[in-house]
Amino acid sequence: MGTQADVNAGALRWLSPLPLWTGILAGPFAWALDLTASYALVKWVCTTRIYGILHAVSLLALAIVCVGGVVAWTALQHTDPKLATDDGLPRARARFMAILGLTISTLFALQILAATIPKWVLFDACR
Repeated sequence: MGTQADVNAGALRWLSPLPLWTGILAGPFAWALDLTASYALVKWVCTTRIYGILHAVSLLALAIVCVGGVVAWTALQHTDPKLATDDGLPRARARFMAILGLTISTLFALQILAATIPKWVLFDACR
């Protein structure tokens, strides 16, 4: 069983800037990847008729968002639920960033899903 120092070290690892910023930036990065790659691949997809590539890009983007959401959720679990998010303390700021990362991940996952709908509905948009 771990000591209190081990528990604090594990919490500090999750409350460091890297996991917190990963949770915040994974969603926008994945959405930008999906949007850019989908637009860039349209001409090639229409030429080769391999439509699955566009769906694979969207699935990859959703996977990236999910990783960011899991990182934000894990960081949130390592914060004190009693802390106010508007306090100037580093742990309160970490709680705010974890909540923000979880919210952003959810919103960008919905955005990627919404952008994926036309790819499924328009089976042959190359005509």
